Parts: sequence; structure tokens; C-alpha cells
Amino acid sequence: MPFEEYKKIAVAGGTGTLGSVVVKELIKSGLFNITVLTRETSTHTFPPEVKVAKVNYDSIDSITEVLKGQDALVSTLGTLAVGNQKQLIDAAVKAGVKRIIPSEFGCDLHNEKTRALPVYAGKVEIEKYLDDLAVKGFTSYTLIFTGPFLDGGLRNGLFFNFKERKAEIFDGGERLISASRLSTIGKAIRRVLTHPRETADRAVWVKDIDVSQKQLLELAQALTPGEEWDIKETNTAELAKTSLEQVQKGEIGPLTFFNLVRVAIFGEGYGSKFEHVHNSVLGIAGITLPDIEELVVSIFSAK
Repeated sequence: MPFEEYKKIAVAGGTGTLGSVVVKELIKSGLFNITVLTRETSTHTFPPEVKVAKVNYDSIDSITEVLKGQDALVSTLGTLAVGNQKQLIDAAVKAGVKRIIPSEFGCDLHNEKTRALPVYAGKVEIEKYLDDLAVKGFTSYTLIFTGPFLDGGLRNGLFFNFKERKAEIFDGGERLISASRLSTIGKAIRRVLTHPRETADRAVWVKDIDVSQKQLLELAQALTPGEEWDIKETNTAELAKTSLEQVQKGEIGPLTFFNLVRVAIFGEGYGSKFEHVHNSVLGIAGITLPDIEELVVSIFSAK
């Protein structure tokens, strides 16, 4: 498999929370010709320098036709669509795409405890599938583990509920977690695409900062002086036990898988603090606690 720099990049899921930021980062670099795959019913618009290709995601032939001539495929499909990546990958291989970056962003799936959680079964299956294809020389791949999305998690209530002044603190909230902003993930993808040899057929880890849930909550409370916060303490071991029992009994509720994600992020032994990262190789500078304070202010000051 040749490892020249990739220029023609296809992005699947480019209208989503992560995908839209990734597309912006790739555009900003000025290094690539970008094609965004959208559903045939999509009315989303992109900057003029981006080519939009409408595809039928249920048809391998439709996807293959769009991917012909592309050097790399970046998938930023959301959690519910991760299982659909297999067809996307098959089409990419059929079209001769040289590098595939699947939607593996988030928790460290090379940690055995995290890998065993049923919420990640689809991602683990995709990883194994890609590795088998790479061994056979059909394509190459890179997995990018980023920890939870810092700005995304602040906005969607992963760390606390700012609007209602509520927080669920896991295991005391002091455990450090490696987290990355969406823009940092976009930068990491860009650097993978410009460093194909160093990143071929392997996982890379990146992070902006190691931060605890309690530190994030303190920043939020500083923005609401004199206001009372409703704080609930939760034990992740008990949460994992309850959620896994629900899965085993087939009694999966609306929060079952989300709670398993929270176990992977906040629980002990799930590798949520990355000890070794590839920030220097991928040009990730990281941020400090004062930077996070500015991020919290920018997200919540108008709310």
C-alpha cells in the first residue's frame, strides 16, 4: 500500500456535530480536495470549495461510484450509524480508497475493560474488519482515540447540566479524564492524512488536556455565584452492574448504553486518562485550565 500524502478526501457524516468541524479544519488547511457524502434527501449546504456528493447509503454501488478516485475516507458518522460503516468500508475498498479513518473517536477501545462494554461492540467489530482488510493489502486505516469531546460534552450535559444547575458526580469526580475539543480532532485527522506512513494500520491517541469532572464543575459554579447546584453522587461500579444486567436481560432502556459510555469515561480502570499520546507527531499543542474556563464562558455566558 503506497503512503504518499493524500489529497482527495471524502467525508461521511460531514453535516454532524463532529463532521462539520472536521470539514472546516480540512478546508482551513488548504491541503485537500474535499468531497462530502450526504444522503439524497439532505438540503445541507457547504462552502463552494467543497464538492457535495449525494449517495444512497443502502447501495454499495452508489457509494462506490462516489468514492472512485478518492485517496482517503473519513467517517464521522454518529453512534447510531456506526454499524453502517461496514457497507461504507466495502464500497471504499471496491473504489480503491487507500486510507480509511473510521468513526472510532472517543474512549480508548484498546483498553480491555472498555472494549468489553456492549455499547462499543459495533466499533470493535469495525476495527477487526479494517485490520483484516489491511493485512490482505486491500486498504490501510488509522484509529484515532480522543477521549470525550470537551466542547461537545459541555454543551450536551455529559459533565453537568448548566441550564438546570445540576451535576451527577461519578466516584467523587476527582479522577482525571483525557478530553479533546472537536477542532483538535479535526487537526488530528488532518495530520494523519499528511503523515500516512507513520499512522498506517494502527491507533493513535490525542488529547487537549487531562481534567477532572470536579474541576469542570468548579468552573461552571464560578459562573453562577450564589446559586445553589443540585449535586448527585453516583458509583460507576454500581452503574455498570445495573446497565450490564439490563443488557443481559434484554431490558435495554433509553439510558442503558449512555450509562455504559459514562462508565467508560468516568469509571476506574477504563483507561480514560491517556498515559501516552501522539500529540507531538500530530501537532496537537493542548490547552490549560484557564483555556477551559474561557471555553466554559463562551458556551454558557449567554445562557
